[in-house]
Amino acid sequence: MGLNWYTPAKPYWRIALISSLIAHIAPTNVIATFSGGRELMQNDNDGRDAMVLLKHRILKSLLLRRTKKERAADLALPTKTVTMRKDSLDVFEYDYYKSLYNRSQAQFNTYVQAGTLVNNYGHIFAMITRLRQAVDHPYLVMYSRTDLASGNTEAADVEQSCGICHNAVEDPVTSCTHVFCKACLMDFAESMGKFSCPSCTKPLTFDFTANDDKGDSNSKPTAKGFRSSSILNKIQLDKFKTSTKIEALREEIRFMVERDGSAKGIVFSQFTSFLDLIQHSLQNLSGINCVQFVGSMSIAARDAAVNRFTEDPDCRILLMSFKAGGVALNLTVASHVFLMDPWWNPAVEQQAQDRIHRIGQHKTVRIVRFVIEDTIEEKILELQEKKKLLFEGRWFFRGLREANKE
Repeated sequence: MGLNWYTPAKPYWRIALISSLIAHIAPTNVIATFSGGRELMQNDNDGRDAMVLLKHRILKSLLLRRTKKERAADLALPTKTVTMRKDSLDVFEYDYYKSLYNRSQAQFNTYVQAGTLVNNYGHIFAMITRLRQAVDHPYLVMYSRTDLASGNTEAADVEQSCGICHNAVEDPVTSCTHVFCKACLMDFAESMGKFSCPSCTKPLTFDFTANDDKGDSNSKPTAKGFRSSSILNKIQLDKFKTSTKIEALREEIRFMVERDGSAKGIVFSQFTSFLDLIQHSLQNLSGINCVQFVGSMSIAARDAAVNRFTEDPDCRILLMSFKAGGVALNLTVASHVFLMDPWWNPAVEQQAQDRIHRIGQHKTVRIVRFVIEDTIEEKILELQEKKKLLFEGRWFFRGLREANKE
């Protein structure tokens, strides 16, 4: 009787997790070796030898990895076309971006001259994040939470990174000196069964049952259909100004409808505030029905959003954050993906595309990547290419070494 062993298409980040899966078929001494993966990794040579042994002596005989490219004939997936749309900022947007870039460059040079570059990685990341936001829409920087409170536009005012997922924080929660996404912290507490800070193990004092969207009864009315903390409640909607990227998206959606009157699309962005601006522009100004799916939503709200998108023929667009919708979703009802901003890791964008290009898809899949010329986004694309070459080269030369050994 053969052994059928299925594992998710998601990399394990602990060797001990693998050892628990193969404990009933691998030798005892091997299990003991890999159960102590943390100690092995403290010694580079021992850790490297252990990983080679794990791959060649155990996993190579057990695992069968098949990618979509290798099994394209069996899967019979429809064609997927990926296009990169490049636009240029208008005069106002470019002046604002250039001013922000020059200030950030001056601040960076100050860190270099003072010899404090290593101590300010957080601020440097914040400056880069703010430049990326300015490319999407100047409002993301002008009406940032800290910027409104202090009137300061320095780099520290940009969103911090989550201590769990290490992406730009969504719906931030602070229980000690560390900041996390609310959804990440709730998932961590539920999976670990304890309510302590993942970074310093101090007890959490955050109330998970609190409703952040209650608002103040004396505050101004909130934008209909948006949470009270939305960026739309900080701007004057009657003077709302669109951006180059939003206009480009509206044009691509129009092309989508012209090609296929029943087509649906998914819009991905790393910034939930930008998704709010997009939804306001599409739904309230252009009459395009859309729904959001972001990390701060409850499980019930997420299910409702997905059900509406899949079952309502009038709901054309699903607005989704990379972190919330990158994995574990099957959305083959859509045939178009719009990537509003490039991500550091090209694999994240690939996962987003795979939400619709998978078994069950019967239409031609079209992917549109939006990039603004002469901005930091072109640098991010260069970084993506370097990461691809690094990964491909690493596995190519490793394959050569393995072939020589055999």
